[in-house]
Amino acid sequence: MPMTNEKQQDIELQLTKLSVQQKQLQIQLRENNLRMQHILRRVWQINDKTQKRIANDLHDGVGQLLTALVNELATTGLNAEQQQRAKALAELALQDTRQISRLLRPPVLDDLGLQPALKWLVRQITNSCPQLKISLAVAADLQLDEELQVMIFRVCQEALTNTVKYANATQATITIMQQGDTLTLHIADDGVGFELDAQAEQGVGLCSMQDRAFAFGGRCIIEAAPSQGCSITITVPLKTGPGVA
Repeated sequence: MPMTNEKQQDIELQLTKLSVQQKQLQIQLRENNLRMQHILRRVWQINDKTQKRIANDLHDGVGQLLTALVNELATTGLNAEQQQRAKALAELALQDTRQISRLLRPPVLDDLGLQPALKWLVRQITNSCPQLKISLAVAADLQLDEELQVMIFRVCQEALTNTVKYANATQATITIMQQGDTLTLHIADDGVGFELDAQAEQGVGLCSMQDRAFAFGGRCIIEAAPSQGCSITITVPLKTGPGVA
């Protein structure tokens, strides 16, 4: 039977309602994503500020106390052997405290910016793991706000730490470039690789990188396979990300 005008109008009305509902759902989804990005950025912002405060406390508080202890030990009535052992332990504690403070929040990141901080990070990593050669390439004209610099630094720090711990790699590369309004960070190594699905289930570090990228409205793509190394690519829009209150 041919469709009556009334039935056709009813179908068109239902289709119109569905189209409106779909648009409303799309708008709601975008709004929810923006809220989630905002929340994540606030979480990372609070976390980074906390790390900075702890780093300062370690440097200004515990570090100064240990420095005073080292100086005090030089004038105590201990015999030479006891004094030498005590001073060596105090100096080791001071060295470890300073190292933890710098790793929590390297002063060079606040004082000089991202590129010098990454160069410092590369030196720290290669000093502790001489067999790993790291290539760093950062666009010379890169201009990023403080939050984004911290995010990029933390991702590089996490990735290189994982490379040292698990990859058994000899080569790693870090490339940061800007194309139009998009920032791209690429990190790769020639290590042993891993099964991505299995690692994703238990890899807190990988989830952290993905969350940080999402918080800035970006994406984090991780590619890995056994005996084929690991590649991490993060892309972040530089002008369209959500604001932070």
